[in-house]
This record gives sequence, structure tokens and C-alpha cells, in this order.
Amino acid sequence: MVGFNIWPVRPMRFAMLLGLMLLAIPALAAPVGSAVVNSVAALQALGAASAATPAIHVQSYYEGAGRGGGLFIWDAARNDPADGCTVFATLGVAQGRWTRQFSGPLNAAMCGAYWDGKHDDALALNNALKVAASLHTSLDLPGGVGKVCSTVTAAPGVVVRGQGMGTAGAVAASPTFIDANCMKAGWVFEFLAPRSSVNYEAPKYYDMSIRNGLSNAMGGCIRWNSRDGGFADNASVQAALMHPHAERVYCEMNNVVSNQQIGFQCNKCFDGDISQSETMFGRNGIALEGSDIMCIGCAGANRLAGANGPLIVINRHNTFGNKDRVVGNEILTPADFGQSYDAFIYDSTRSSTIEANHIEGAIKGGRSAIHLDGGSHAVRDNDIEVYTEGSRSVPHWLVVNGPFTTLEISGNTCFGCVLNPVLFDSRLSQPNYNFPGAREIISHGGNANNGDFGFPGGTNGRN
Repeated sequence: MVGFNIWPVRPMRFAMLLGLMLLAIPALAAPVGSAVVNSVAALQALGAASAATPAIHVQSYYEGAGRGGGLFIWDAARNDPADGCTVFATLGVAQGRWTRQFSGPLNAAMCGAYWDGKHDDALALNNALKVAASLHTSLDLPGGVGKVCSTVTAAPGVVVRGQGMGTAGAVAASPTFIDANCMKAGWVFEFLAPRSSVNYEAPKYYDMSIRNGLSNAMGGCIRWNSRDGGFADNASVQAALMHPHAERVYCEMNNVVSNQQIGFQCNKCFDGDISQSETMFGRNGIALEGSDIMCIGCAGANRLAGANGPLIVINRHNTFGNKDRVVGNEILTPADFGQSYDAFIYDSTRSSTIEANHIEGAIKGGRSAIHLDGGSHAVRDNDIEVYTEGSRSVPHWLVVNGPFTTLEISGNTCFGCVLNPVLFDSRLSQPNYNFPGAREIISHGGNANNGDFGFPGGTNGRN
């Protein structure tokens, strides 16, 4: 039997043994042919690399900034245009390029974004998105504050991801905060599909906070496509955008009476989702125009407050605007300037579902919680606590304008309050929306505290 002698190791003896072991290990050699410079500008001033230094470590994109540096390798065969992110030319040398070595997402700091809250990073972000698209990768935004004074044009299919969102009252403390307070008009992020009959994959946005500019011009935080034209299936108009997403994005807009800003606007969009996000102020929180199978809240509740118009607007546009959903959101008190206030949710789509939302707030000129205008709709299981003139419920919890194909209203409730009767601005004599001459089909039931009053043909059942 073979045994092992275990003996106490005294500190001095252990140090001697460790030293002998280290002497037996070959020393780790320093990187061969490498050097260190403090900025990209210093890298470009080097000229062509020598055989002794084919690799350069850049400490920072800008000297002392502490971000955007990395390892660069000299490629003598390249003479393609520099992109300001991953490929850099050198002064006075036509042939050869310094190429950034990296894996994973591109970072905006690699493309010259200062991200210090002082310099305008809009141009750097525009370039970073173009380069990310060309490299088929996503774009990361650094932590801290990036200043943006003009619209950043996104790229199709590119995912833009920050380090985390903040909330109302603490936006400056957000893990990633894009401060566009200096903007005079327009959207902070925007992508307009070109004129084409081919669909485009939409850009996507995650984990950031955005503050828009203090102006009354049209604009907002994020827009996919323009609502001007582009709603026909031919190559002369705007192409459709597929799968637009915004999740965990806080959008803070200017709080003034005449504000024209919209937090998130999606036009001619298909099969996308805006979820787990928050908007404050502006004209509308979220607005969809002529978009099909879009969802507001499917991946988690949005929180919308402070707008001076409907907090959610979803509209049809010709044959577009089908099967949209508004599901499980917190839709809260709008800004009250004494204006006549139509509704917290306005819906004129061809077909939609409004379901399981919490709608709460008081406004002097309030008319309704939900306003439906034509089409085919299901309004189910919403918790509605909407008041006017202090503690009085709005005159009509639901306002409907026909004609409709089908209309299902069920299970809507109000905790501790009364749902004043539904108001139908048009009755069954109106022609059917899709089939002229056909009659509307309206079903309702289980709506709390007067919620089933006001429907054509009776207080409950199928009409």
C-alpha cells in the first residue's frame, strides 16, 4: 500500500518551494510587435506600420476619454474607405489600413461618440448605425449620458441596445440616458423605409431613456415610417416595416399645451410590439397609423401619462390597420390644461382588441375612457377609473361611432365608481363598414355599474 506523508508547511518553507516552482515555469513573454498610443488620432498619425509593430493598442478614441479604444492590426492589402469605427486610414499613406479587432456588438464609443453629456453625438450615432448594418451586428450604447441635437437615422434590422432605462423624475440617473433637449424638431430616432414594394425589417430599441427637445414642433422619441403617403402596395410609395420593437424605453417629452410630440409612432408597420416602456407628456404616448397585427403591451405593460391628447391612438389608413392589440397597459392621468379631452384611448382601426388595461385619471374636459370609430372591435376586461369635475365619472365610459362589422364589449369594470352609459353616435341604421347594407352585430355583457346601458336595442345581450 502506498501512502502519503502529510507534513506541516511552515511559512518560510512554503515560500521557498513556491519560488522553485515559479522558476521552473517559462516566463510569459510580452506581446511581440505591439505598441500603445493614447487615441485614434495618434494611431492615424503613425503612418504605415513596421514589421516590428503590426499591432497597436489604442487606449481611448479621444485622448483621456476612457472609451472607444482597443486593439488595431495593420492590413497592408487594404485600401477601402475608412469608416470611422473599425477601419482607419493613416496620414499620407494610400495603401494599408488599421483595422479594429473586436467580437460581439459594435459600441457607439468605437465610432467616436463622446458620451459625456456635453458633445453632440448625433453624427457619431448616425455613422455607428450605418457601420453596424454593414457588419450585420447590433449597436450598443454606453452607460451615462449621450447628447443628441439632431435626428439619428436608424438602419433596417439593427438592434440598438442601451444599458438600462430610468423613470419619471429620475431620468438623468438612467443607466443609459440620451439627452436631446437641444433638438428643435423631429424624432430622436427615426427610420423611413424607401420607396419600394419590398418589405424592410425595422430597427429595434431596448434599455434606454430618451428626453426630447423643448420645442412645439412635430417630433418625439422614436418613429418608424412617416404617415404622409406610403399606404399603397406599389413601388412608388413607402415600403412596409416588419417587426418594429421598443422595450424598456423611457420617453420624456415637452410638457406644454401646444405640444406636437409623440413618444412612439409607427406607420405602415407589421407584427411588432411596444412594451415595458414609459412615456411622459407630449401630445400622445403611442400612435399607430395604418399598421397591422401590432401590439401595445404584449411583452409587458407600458405606463403612459401626462399627454394632452389621447395617450394611445391607433388609426386605420385605407386598407391598413387590422388586428392591432392594446393589452395590459397602465394608461394614466393626462395633462390637464382645461382642454376638451376626447378619450384616453382613441381607436379607428379596421379591427382591434383593447383588453385588460388599467385606465385611470381625472381631467376637467373629459368625455370618455375609450373612443371607437368604425371597424370591428373587442373591448374586454379593462379596469376603468376615469373622472371629470372632481370625483364624477366621465359622461360616457365608452363612445362609439359606427358603422361596425362586429362589436364585443364585456367584463369592463370600475373599482369604487360608476361607469356612465355608453354613447352611440350612430345606430343600427348605419351601413356595415365592410359590407354595405349588412347590419351590425353588437354583443355586450358583464360591464359593471351602468356599463351595459346605452347600447342599441337594450341593456344587455346581442343586437
